[in-house]
Amino acid sequence: MEGYRKALKKKSTLWLLAFIVSLAGIGLFFIFGGGLFGLDVESRRSFGGMFGVLFIVSLGYYVSITTMLSNETKLKEQYIRSTDERNLNIEVRSSNVTLNIVMVCLFIAFITLSLFIGKNAGVIPGIAFYGIWFVKSVVKSYYNKIM
Repeated sequence: MEGYRKALKKKSTLWLLAFIVSLAGIGLFFIFGGGLFGLDVESRRSFGGMFGVLFIVSLGYYVSITTMLSNETKLKEQYIRSTDERNLNIEVRSSNVTLNIVMVCLFIAFITLSLFIGKNAGVIPGIAFYGIWFVKSVVKSYYNKIM
């Protein structure tokens, strides 16, 4: 349990760092984006919006982890939930299915863009598909080797 508490403290620190980076990003792109980087209004809004989403997510995770660390019963419940075999198995299976769905969508986009729009239109989905497929193959062979 103490190891889990230390891991949560590390996660809390990382989310706090993401929070600070997001504040800096919002300030840089929303406020100083035009003067420092010469960005137009739409680009400043896009970058500022991405950092705004990071700000909201990091703040939420930081607050939830901090409240969990201060409440012993919530900490125990989360520890049990995170070490439960059934939940771990669900996480593994859902991650695998999600990755396969993303790969199928990228492959369909690659084929569709290449056939109907032009040869170069499907380059990015193709690279993403084959890159994910390669990484998945390497990870799968690694786990087959060690188990």
